[in-house]
Amino acid sequence: MAVRKLSGGLYLRKDRKMGCDIHLHIEVKLNGNWEHWSNPNIDRDYRLFAVMAGVRNNYKIIPISEPKGLPNDLTRTTQYASDYAGVDGHTHSWLNLKEIVKLEKYVQRIANKENRWYDLEAHVLHSYLLGNSFGGIETYPEDRPKEITDVRFIFWFDN
Repeated sequence: MAVRKLSGGLYLRKDRKMGCDIHLHIEVKLNGNWEHWSNPNIDRDYRLFAVMAGVRNNYKIIPISEPKGLPNDLTRTTQYASDYAGVDGHTHSWLNLKEIVKLEKYVQRIANKENRWYDLEAHVLHSYLLGNSFGGIETYPEDRPKEITDVRFIFWFDN
């Protein structure tokens, strides 16, 4: 990273390489309709991107799913965010509930192996959807509110 001093004691940082970031929107099916739940800020983590959709996959990780594009029944909030990203957004995809459970297991395995807390685990998967993790909707259906019947992660990347 190059650092250059500007006038007034300000510094300009310029990364030598572009980075790739994820834009994640969580939607839940509530009373039969998809509703926007949250838009968490996820740190740049190329292993995570690789496992979610094969993006920046220099690790030979088999992705949970190849990119699928966006679902046809997006919430207005998620659709607006995707439209706003315009051509900067790429590799649009989404994970269904079974795939979210796989993602949770992957993140937990890596976190345990490296003895560290993963950002996704701390801020998204364990944000607890009304008393349980997102994958818990499938794993512990007796604990979820009856009105919530499904959850999905919708995401895309930018450079």
